[in-house]
Amino acid sequence: MRPLARRALALVREGSGGAVELGSGAGIEARFLAENGVSVHTYDGDRSVAPAMADLARTLPITHTTADLSTLRSLPAADLVLSCATLSFVPRTAFRALWGVVRSALRPGGVLAVDLFGDRDDWAGTEGTFLRRDEVEDLLDGLEVLELVEEERDGRSFSGPKHWHTFRVLARR
Repeated sequence: MRPLARRALALVREGSGGAVELGSGAGIEARFLAENGVSVHTYDGDRSVAPAMADLARTLPITHTTADLSTLRSLPAADLVLSCATLSFVPRTAFRALWGVVRSALRPGGVLAVDLFGDRDDWAGTEGTFLRRDEVEDLLDGLEVLELVEEERDGRSFSGPKHWHTFRVLARR
């Protein structure tokens, strides 16, 4: 489970109206949220994760939708929108529209918890949305920024050595 999910849960008020997770994968963060009393609606474009999500939904308050994030036009209202290292893989041509959908889903007082990739990340030359800091700050305009951490480091990815440039965002509507 990623630390971003743990930090986001700590910020969501008691009696949460639910969460939306974009890019759920096999449901590690969704399980964590649901086991801590939050109903979660997950979205992922990878059809292969649907069976794992269906298994989780049998015993936990999780609803899963298989969908290409770049085509989403609405999301359920939520007290938390979480996306761990997924939004940057949405093509730039669709990113702004999706970002508007994400912001619209946040209830007043709701928490936005996302990881975004920066323009100096090794993957920045691929299709997706890799942002400069001023672009990230522009996306957060009108929100209460609780945390905006920019990090650059050399490390590993599933395909080998990589230079990481990321932004960790926690904000409140």
